[in-house]
Amino acid sequence: LFRANVFDYFLHPLNPFRTKANTSNEILAMQGIGIGTLMQMGVGIGSGPLSPQAAEEEYSAALSRLTGEQYELLPPADPAHYLQPSALYTIRHVLRTNPTSVKVLGIYYVLEGVIYKSPTVRSLMKANESRTLEGLSEACDGLSVCSRYQPSTG
Repeated sequence: LFRANVFDYFLHPLNPFRTKANTSNEILAMQGIGIGTLMQMGVGIGSGPLSPQAAEEEYSAALSRLTGEQYELLPPADPAHYLQPSALYTIRHVLRTNPTSVKVLGIYYVLEGVIYKSPTVRSLMKANESRTLEGLSEACDGLSVCSRYQPSTG
């Protein structure tokens, strides 16, 4: 996978995390606009190929002009990763109501070609709370054996 084709991979109909509604990404794909095509052909008549970073910026700008559900490819931590394949890509599922207002619906990771859904903060807190309460319960059970009072022995 490359940054230029990770959306094609993510939006494949067999991906169970993909939304069933048409997304703005699919609308752009129907218009022939994608990161890979922008890298090859550029923008407008007579323009040349774009760098991977410029193609992603142009694709993001095209997405920001549309409203509805969208998938955004988050930029890499190191700009050098624009030019080479990476083992990890982060995709954000958002609902855009206007060019500046977005609501995050989910975060996904494509790691070594496998798509994972990121857990929500609520589910992480619930799991941590459950583990903590289970540990406290076991500690109390262990201490309760030591604290039994026998009137005959004191």
